[in-house]
Amino acid sequence: MDLKIEAKKIKYSKVLVIGDLMLDRFTYGDVIRISPEAPVPVLHVNHEENYLGGAGNVARNIAALMGEYNNDSIFMIGVIGKDNSADTIIKSMNKANISTKGIVEDDSRDTITKTRIVANTQQIVRIDNESTEPFSASIMKKIEKNFTDNVDNYNAVIISDYAKGIITNKLAKKIIDTCNKKNKPVLVDPAIKHFSFYKKATLMTPNLKEAVEGADSRLPFYEFNPEAINTLGNDIIKKLALSKLMITLGANGMALFDKDIKGPDKKTPFIIPTKAKSVFDVSGAGDTVISVLAMCLSVGLSFKESSEISNAAAGVVVGKRGTSTLTLDELMEVL
Repeated sequence: MDLKIEAKKIKYSKVLVIGDLMLDRFTYGDVIRISPEAPVPVLHVNHEENYLGGAGNVARNIAALMGEYNNDSIFMIGVIGKDNSADTIIKSMNKANISTKGIVEDDSRDTITKTRIVANTQQIVRIDNESTEPFSASIMKKIEKNFTDNVDNYNAVIISDYAKGIITNKLAKKIIDTCNKKNKPVLVDPAIKHFSFYKKATLMTPNLKEAVEGADSRLPFYEFNPEAINTLGNDIIKKLALSKLMITLGANGMALFDKDIKGPDKKTPFIIPTKAKSVFDVSGAGDTVISVLAMCLSVGLSFKESSEISNAAAGVVVGKRGTSTLTLDELMEVL
């Protein structure tokens, strides 16, 4: 199996992303003194960077990998407010060639914005501007219509759930039932408190902490115990009737659960070791994993092949600063 040849197929993928859309803002500067008003550092701002965040970062990852091959390959469904952050999100989507036709505007709330203040290379505070109140019935109706009107044009669906209001139990069931009927893989990056929403999904991709807390397990998430992880994964598969499960394990790689993939024995899962050469920033690595998984599965690659390719991709982005992406050329190089 030549993963490089297989991975090249992802340029033909078509993926629909639905979830909590937000703006990631990074304010960089230097600290050279303490404020005389309070014992806090004074930041001298050098520059600011804005990125699509949350579900938007998933779409951004796909767009970066598609590059010149991006021709209506990504459809993003999310909600923004009517403010400067919303304007920045739309501009960013247009620049990345991500369709904005699925974006719903809700003028009753602010666009979710997460501002990270970074002194030198150290994040010193994060400021979250958000509302997690339920959306109105009219907004939810628009979201569902955007999904049903466009799902036939895409080969895979990603649910990117940050528990900010867009993904409800009703909407999750609608998405999963529709995808199962149409034989389209639906991949879920779940919010911990919404695990029960995702029965009969194709694949979930929680990290170990999320898997432990979402399944209400007694396994300490900070311990790498393959036998305990195997029990945890099989319990989640059984409870939610999932087709497949991937639990990301940080520096220990990723554990795969699928009837066609077996570990070295029945007591441990199949584990793919991490490919990262250096780790600078792990933020956004999970978005890269689920993005590449969906792209691979959408063009017919196996779960094992897709997982190995996504693992290699994650190994690239954790070596970059911030919520980074990678290009197809970078993926080819690391493979």
